[in-house]
Amino acid sequence: MRAIFGLIYVAFIITATITHIWTVIIAFSESGIFAGILTFLFPFLSEIYWVIKMFGENDLYAYTALVHLILAIPISALRN
Repeated sequence: MRAIFGLIYVAFIITATITHIWTVIIAFSESGIFAGILTFLFPFLSEIYWVIKMFGENDLYAYTALVHLILAIPISALRN
């Protein structure tokens, strides 16, 4: 069971990193270099902001990032 959770955790980390890179690209393209740097430095807060901002505009991104934000709670709780 521990090995399965370890694989799920690694998959989550990889997909969350890809989603964060996607968020930084959106920030750069929508709001410029300053927003991109802030987004890179503050992942959790910036992903919440961009999920809200992108609903209706880029739904694939918004739902993907929302799922990662929701799954981060139980995964981080179970990891410790």
